[in-house]
Amino acid sequence: MRVPALSRPALFAISAGVAAINGFAGKIATAFSTKPVIEALLDLGGVSAIVWFAVYGLFVIAQEGEPAEPRRMDRTVCTLVLALSFIPFNFAAAIGLLLNGVYLAFTSPDRSAARRMAIVMLALTGPLIWGRFLLALMGPELLGLDARLAGLVAGTPVQGNVVELHGGGRLYVALGCSSVHNMSLAVLLFITLTQMLRLRYTRRMVMTGVMAALAMAMVNVLRLAALARFPQYFDLLHTGWGGALFGVLSFVAAGAIIFGGIRAELAR
Repeated sequence: MRVPALSRPALFAISAGVAAINGFAGKIATAFSTKPVIEALLDLGGVSAIVWFAVYGLFVIAQEGEPAEPRRMDRTVCTLVLALSFIPFNFAAAIGLLLNGVYLAFTSPDRSAARRMAIVMLALTGPLIWGRFLLALMGPELLGLDARLAGLVAGTPVQGNVVELHGGGRLYVALGCSSVHNMSLAVLLFITLTQMLRLRYTRRMVMTGVMAALAMAMVNVLRLAALARFPQYFDLLHTGWGGALFGVLSFVAAGAIIFGGIRAELAR
């Protein structure tokens, strides 16, 4: 019996999913090597739920796609992406995901399932590539902005990207604490939902995405301010349940804004 071939959207969903997961392999490996298995699983392998949702969204959109068989060049690109995904170099999988998205975007009709998948793939490169690139390019300025805002809220002095802790000590705002990462996740959530719902990017919808990203950034600033204001709870707010609570709060804040914007757009 002949096994049915994968459709073009399904093939690209698989290659992109593998590339995205391998792009976050470092975080996943760290989570499972430093935490009990159950705790690491509950923490989703140290990867944001938004990332997992975006990967899921690729497969949902792929099911809507036309059942066309992949072209020879499609298979070549996907093979290259899978090969890059398993190279023991963190950035290789991210480059593969970018290649997947760019190629699919340029070879798919406008508004098709494949084009919408490509947009989600490119949004997935935000936390993997563009956020890191932006921090490498403007790290001191962006981290300093986070520190100044956190110091303003906490009422403590700031010097560069170092916030004075209330009662003594210093909080160094490192790359992993930057609001840029949170903003890229908000954009990813916004793009995934809008592409799954086949919405156009009107001015209202673009403003919704911007507001969601700013909301996530402000929640991160509040977390940094709480660390500075209440240093006695540093571990709890940084890596404990308090930090997890701020993570959920940022997700809820961005999600509520996006949901409101989408609801208003669908009601038009």
